[in-house]
Amino acid sequence: MALDGQAFSAGPESSIPRRRRNPLRILAYPFRFAYRVFKRLLAVPLRIFAYHPLSSLLVVLLAVTSGFFAYRDFQAGGLQPGSGSAYNAQVAPSAAAEDFIKGQTTFDAGLMWGSFSSDFKQQLSTRGTSQQTLQQQLDQRKRAGAKVDQVQYGGGVQTSEGMRVFMYVLTMQAPNNQGSAETHYVLTVDPTDKIVNVE
Repeated sequence: MALDGQAFSAGPESSIPRRRRNPLRILAYPFRFAYRVFKRLLAVPLRIFAYHPLSSLLVVLLAVTSGFFAYRDFQAGGLQPGSGSAYNAQVAPSAAAEDFIKGQTTFDAGLMWGSFSSDFKQQLSTRGTSQQTLQQQLDQRKRAGAKVDQVQYGGGVQTSEGMRVFMYVLTMQAPNNQGSAETHYVLTVDPTDKIVNVE
C-alpha cells in the first residue's frame, strides 16, 4: 500500500482554529462574584417572604416605624449649642426649679427665696418683695383655703447662652372654695442653678 502525504496530514478536528483567551477576562471575575453573592443574598429574603409572608410584613413595618422615630428624635435634637438659638433637647428639672415649686405647694417662702439668684432677689427687693412679704402672701393664701392639687412638669430646654428654661403647670384650689384653676410658671435658671426670672 502506497503511503501518501494524506496519511500524515492533520485530522479534521485539528483544522478548527483554537480560541485565544482574552487576557482582560480576568477583570470580570470580581463583578461575576459580586453578582452571584447579590443573587444569593436577594434569594434569602425572597424565600423567607414566600414561606412566611405575615411575619416578614410585621418585621418590615417594625423596621420602618423604628426608623421613623429615630429620624424624628434626631431632627428634634438637631440644633446644637452655639448655633445662635435655643435647641429642643429635653433637660431634667433643676434643684432650684423644684425648690420653687415645692415652696408653692408647702407655703414655704424660704424655699422659694433660696432658689433665686442674688440679682433676681435684688430686682424683687426694688419692687417691694422680700422673703417676709412673700411668706405673708403664702400665709394669706393658706388661711383662705388655697392649695395646690396637682403639679405637672411641662419640660425644659437649654439655650445657647447656657440658661435653662422650665415650665410647670399647677392645678390650684382657689381660695374660699371658688373652684380650681391652672397656673403656669416659666422659670429661667442660670448655669449656677439659680432662678433669674419667673413668668
